[in-house]
Amino acid sequence: MTSTSCNRCHAETEIKIIHVADGNADQLHICLKDFPLRTCPEGHRQFVRPNFAAELLHHLTEEDEPGLPAGEEKGLIMKKYLCESCHAALEPKPDHTHTFSIDIELEDLQPFGVDLSMPVYKCSACGKEQLHSLKEVRKLTPAAMAHAFEDANIPPPPGVI
Repeated sequence: MTSTSCNRCHAETEIKIIHVADGNADQLHICLKDFPLRTCPEGHRQFVRPNFAAELLHHLTEEDEPGLPAGEEKGLIMKKYLCESCHAALEPKPDHTHTFSIDIELEDLQPFGVDLSMPVYKCSACGKEQLHSLKEVRKLTPAAMAHAFEDANIPPPPGVI
């Protein structure tokens, strides 16, 4: 059930759209674009529903990020990354940073966008550009999202911290 009252002052809330909120974690930059949140007359902000952050994280890590071009991580201590296409070693230094734009559609909400920006590495054998590994992106996504929510001035729900 979605509460329409503020979780701090208990006033009635309404859905507003935040045009941009940014967050970083190591080399991953996330930009949330035109995403919904609830606001009250006092200016308090909260997620549109209690499980919104978890829904978005699941959507990104399980549905969207697996479709990104990403190499394969090998090795426990001395990591190396192999091309997803030809399995040759990826260049050790990034070629450039690339932004992957994702359209997010969650139940009962207007679609919004998420941009994921990370360094991409070029395969010296076949020339394909890709992220180091999907594991690396998935590891950084929760922290980058949390920083984007902080940028949007959405505190954790009461009792979480």
